[in-house]
Amino acid sequence: MKITIRIEKNYGIETYYPACDKSNLLAKLAGTKTITWHAMETIQALGYEIEIKQPKPKMFAHLVGV
Repeated sequence: MKITIRIEKNYGIETYYPACDKSNLLAKLAGTKTITWHAMETIQALGYEIEIKQPKPKMFAHLVGV
């Protein structure tokens, strides 16, 4: 099984957000909007593979229509 998360920087700190239905449910189960390193370790221990969705660089957003 696989879940997807996305990385956003908030004031220079990387924060991990759910990016699929399963990861949303796991974050909801944990009672958070983000997924912590501890939560990711536990999720992996449950047999999930974690895929990280890379953000598009904002400086090139105008070139890709974002």
